[in-house]
Amino acid sequence: MTTIAIAAPGAMGAAIGGVLAQHGARVIAPLSQRSAQSQQRAQQANIANCSAEAICEADIILSILPPESALSWAQQIAPLLQAAAHKPLYVDCNAISPETLKQVAQVIESTGTPFADAAIIGLPPGEQNPSGPRFWFAGPHAGKLAQLSDFGLRVRVMNAENGAASALKMAYAGINKGITLLTSAMLINASRVGAADALREEMQESQQALLQRMAKATPDMLPKAWRWAAEMDEIATLNQGELATEQLYRALGEICRQLADDQQHDQQFSALLAAFFQPEADKAG
Repeated sequence: MTTIAIAAPGAMGAAIGGVLAQHGARVIAPLSQRSAQSQQRAQQANIANCSAEAICEADIILSILPPESALSWAQQIAPLLQAAAHKPLYVDCNAISPETLKQVAQVIESTGTPFADAAIIGLPPGEQNPSGPRFWFAGPHAGKLAQLSDFGLRVRVMNAENGAASALKMAYAGINKGITLLTSAMLINASRVGAADALREEMQESQQALLQRMAKATPDMLPKAWRWAAEMDEIATLNQGELATEQLYRALGEICRQLADDQQHDQQFSALLAAFFQPEADKAG
């Protein structure tokens, strides 16, 4: 039986682990230091608890973490991999830049452990995304991961070196999430000076598809803004120096932090966005 370790059963990791378990894989994760919510999530997904050392006994380790934890977790597990007789295939699936990925790869490969680059694009498997996200794999060991399609994942193998999948993830998120953040900021700015009704009317006439998209994307983005901030910081390092994208995405990261802070306090920005889309909600109802 193929054993697959999940670094942490967060919303994405647990959902992916559940799909793998449903399709016959043995899925494990170190749960002792996780929150009660994470432990419950893992139990519901049929992810078995294991020690940190036992992760090294897996065939494949999927590192699915918040981007700011990708390197520190690799550094944490590296001594265990160094000591292990069996070397699993370590797959970094995090929303990190190729530069950060290079640092993670150096830590893992220095232990003699094979390494692969991955990008997860799409929502976690569930009601909103029954078919699950797509996994893009790159690097010299990427071909070995084609087998994950037998365990319910949607797999694409890139003919490219490590870093290409991370660049894909950064570019896609920079477009998809960048549009959402930039548009949200303009909707807030217009609403604060009394231009919301006129902007909505104009968008209904000339940008109807974008308006409909934002009516759905904005409420979904707000509770995730704190998590998007680190991702924008990673995107900022993509090809920095060639185009002025670094400043743009660092600014979008700051917008994420402002929106996240707003969620924790007076929710002024959230209220402006909700009021902007209220006519759309009334129409839908």
